[in-house]
Amino acid sequence: MDLVTGLAVVIGIMGGIATWAAITIGNPYLLIWAVFVGWGSFYHCGGKEAGFKNSAVANLWGAICAAGALIALTSIGVTAIMAGICVGISIIVLILAAKLPLLSAIPSAVYGYATTAALFLLAAAAYGEGVGGIIKVAAAVVISLIIGNILGYVSEKVTGAVVKA
Repeated sequence: MDLVTGLAVVIGIMGGIATWAAITIGNPYLLIWAVFVGWGSFYHCGGKEAGFKNSAVANLWGAICAAGALIALTSIGVTAIMAGICVGISIIVLILAAKLPLLSAIPSAVYGYATTAALFLLAAAAYGEGVGGIIKVAAAVVISLIIGNILGYVSEKVTGAVVKA
């Protein structure tokens, strides 16, 4: 079996099981869409142990930056101009941190940032108000992204075994 076919079969089966599990568990800290973002982020960072580390750390960093922007924005007062300022400053920090090798996977940091901001904008009320709610949103995203990175790592190993067989 060639690599692409192996990936398609393994990730298709694992993705179906992961979706079933997320729906069955029904936990607000297991977001299947964010799991798939983390999974893709793992492969985007080149896979293997290094890809896992780079992706997971960058996903976490992005979520932290988004949470910081959201906390600042909701503390200052939400207006369009303040939203632009908070996002702009936090993105500058997010990208400048890429000078550190551990935080150099800028796209994966953006995935963490965007998924955290999206969940806050779409479902903040479900996680609570204020700083506590924002932290719960970021935690839900980070947990899901990390699970996605883990599934990426596992799918890479299983695919490697299937393709060799």
